[in-house]
Amino acid sequence: MTNITFVEAWRKNEPKHTADAIAFWTEHGLLKADTPVEERAKQIAVLAYDGDKLVGLSTLNVRPFELLRQKFAFLREAIAPDYRLHSIARALSGETRKVIEAHAIAHPDEMIAGMASVYQAKGIGKKPIGSVSRMALIGYTEFNEQVRASWFEHFRIPGNLAPISEFAKWNTGA
Repeated sequence: MTNITFVEAWRKNEPKHTADAIAFWTEHGLLKADTPVEERAKQIAVLAYDGDKLVGLSTLNVRPFELLRQKFAFLREAIAPDYRLHSIARALSGETRKVIEAHAIAHPDEMIAGMASVYQAKGIGKKPIGSVSRMALIGYTEFNEQVRASWFEHFRIPGNLAPISEFAKWNTGA
């Protein structure tokens, strides 16, 4: 791996981080025309720099995960094409996990149970457990993409777990 520096950006709302991320997403065609860019920028978790050049980043979307009936931080990563064979994604996943797990411990009221992701990249590994992020394969999407998740060590499932019908209401905001 080249000399990559990881910068924590979770909920810091730094103008430089936002500008760098938007420029990166735009340069690599990663934004749909209707994407609310400022909202997406609020999800920036960790940025990966090679010197002053942003070469990758992760975002987290904290939301209910219906299958597991808890709130999870959903990871999304993007790596510049020239850097995809440098193991940056793997290291970025690990750094992102550290950031969100520390946040979850510091903010127990948010009840973030773990981290999850849908793996869409070509050539992902066949191992059912990711070594750095510790996410285990738990299923597949309708498009045969891997769904992975990991629980945080500190998290405990509440004793008053809502029935699945109640969780469905919470999940949809009904």
